[in-house]
Amino acid sequence: MSYDGERVSLRAIEPEDIDRYLTWLNDPEVTRWLAQRYPIGREGERQILERLSRANGYDNAAFAVDDRLSGEHLGTISLFDVRPESRVAELGIFIGAKARWGEGIGYDALVTLLRFGFWEMNLRRVELSVLDGNVRAKALYERVGFVEVGRRPGHWYKRGASIDDFLMSIEREAFEDRHGAPPRLVLPGRGAAS
Repeated sequence: MSYDGERVSLRAIEPEDIDRYLTWLNDPEVTRWLAQRYPIGREGERQILERLSRANGYDNAAFAVDDRLSGEHLGTISLFDVRPESRVAELGIFIGAKARWGEGIGYDALVTLLRFGFWEMNLRRVELSVLDGNVRAKALYERVGFVEVGRRPGHWYKRGASIDDFLMSIEREAFEDRHGAPPRLVLPGRGAAS
């Protein structure tokens, strides 16, 4: 099963994806703006992928991002640390296929995942953090509809410096205002569901 956007398909992460992840997560250019800072070996990545490939559920929904037409694996996107009581989740994304950067893959993956989170998981808000200086990512999140809700001075230490990060979020209503609402189901004998 996959969830399709205009350009991407989100699918389950499979153990066979390990070689791409090893390449991506050991590339300093790919990990520049990620929390990832240590080299990762095959066994460590195998354990992570094993956990991700079997753990999809309400508390953690991780997907491989594939090009919808070619099937090329491009990256990962996930909703994690879901708080059921408040219906809020954290979002993480990275596109590891550097040759595809700047093509709008991240935008389509974000919109597709947010549709899943709001319409399948019944979330009411999705949050993320972005490092100060990651101008492209911040602009992408704002284009999707995320708004800045806070700043944490010196929250990260990376490459010899303390770095602030921005906290951003998007509410379901704001997302639907910008990207449309799902079609409502009509149940037999009940009329339109709200």
